[in-house]
Amino acid sequence: MGPFIVLSGGKVHPYKTAYIEAIEMKKYLINVMGVPEQAILIDPHARHTTTNLRNTARILLNYGFPKDKFAIVNSSKAHIDAVEKMADRCIRELGYVPYSLGKRISDVIIEFQAKDEAFTIDPDEPLDP
Repeated sequence: MGPFIVLSGGKVHPYKTAYIEAIEMKKYLINVMGVPEQAILIDPHARHTTTNLRNTARILLNYGFPKDKFAIVNSSKAHIDAVEKMADRCIRELGYVPYSLGKRISDVIIEFQAKDEAFTIDPDEPLDP
């Protein structure tokens, strides 16, 4: 559905894992699904959905993706349900909302638009890249 894929997920689960989610997903997409490596961008720092969304917004803005266009977020139905209600959690955890949402395309896909607020750095967060 798009020319690029952003994979977001850090070294979080299970506890004391040796694996970084984004890197493992990238290996799978290249080796099993045949996705060209140059089409994959990764965020290996995110620890949960709020930082997945923030870091992905930063990637889109840093790479110059058009601000007036929507990207899509794809996950499980339950996770996309949670993303639809994530703004309040972002405010609690980050102090701002780094994105705006568009239409729900399907049970597992929602539109996502990066906002400049994503560049706000949390000096108290050691994993804020």
